[in-house]
Amino acid sequence: MRTKLIWMHCLAGMILLFNACKTDNNPSPDGGKLEEGYAVGKVTGTDGSPLKGVEIVVDNTMLYNSYALGRSDEKGNYKIQLPKVGTFMASAQIKKEYNGEVYELDLDPDVYEEFSIDGAVRNFTWKLTGRRPEGEGYYGASIEVNKSVNSEIYDSENIEFTLSPVGTLIDGSKGKTLKLKHGAPFSKEYGRLVDVPLGRYKMTAYYNGESGKMPLKLRKHFSEDNYETELTIDFEPENIWGKNISIISYTE
Repeated sequence: MRTKLIWMHCLAGMILLFNACKTDNNPSPDGGKLEEGYAVGKVTGTDGSPLKGVEIVVDNTMLYNSYALGRSDEKGNYKIQLPKVGTFMASAQIKKEYNGEVYELDLDPDVYEEFSIDGAVRNFTWKLTGRRPEGEGYYGASIEVNKSVNSEIYDSENIEFTLSPVGTLIDGSKGKTLKLKHGAPFSKEYGRLVDVPLGRYKMTAYYNGESGKMPLKLRKHFSEDNYETELTIDFEPENIWGKNISIISYTE
């Protein structure tokens, strides 16, 4: 009888151990733990809350046009099985409708590097601003500023543009008033206001010249509208100059 009880206790212990070691094929909580053969992680919004339904792409960098797809669940977690061969890069993108336009926005990875079939943890965050991890460009939108043919301003780096948000930003948060100048001559950011949180803005501009501060007039660059002292601007999701861009002109 004693031997039978010992075996029953041993069997119960083995069952508990087996259950503790089982692999759950559902997305793991809180970003997941490294698991061989899988890419796992968590997707969060600008406020840190989980984002559901975000598409994650695991691209095979060794094989052309080879990738695996997944989506984040209601807790923001995802789990994607990797192909048996290759090295991989993971990326995530969110689609958001805002003021009648649909924008595709890249999310920021916590780790930006290739990984193997051993698996990886890659968490993604939606950021309205900040440099991209590849070292080129920003998560924010940009504004191309162009001189009118009638303008006599040749040091446009001395123009200060003020952007006042109209309503909420694309993520639903409250924006703030921005005062921006474009980059220095011969720089990549010359003639561009960069890393602007995507939203709708009222825009004004002043030129700080030798004669003091002078208000400028603005209009959309390709329009035939009259120049105004205040301009409402939106960003185009995509055009031949890039993504999330607004293009304006200025004159005295």
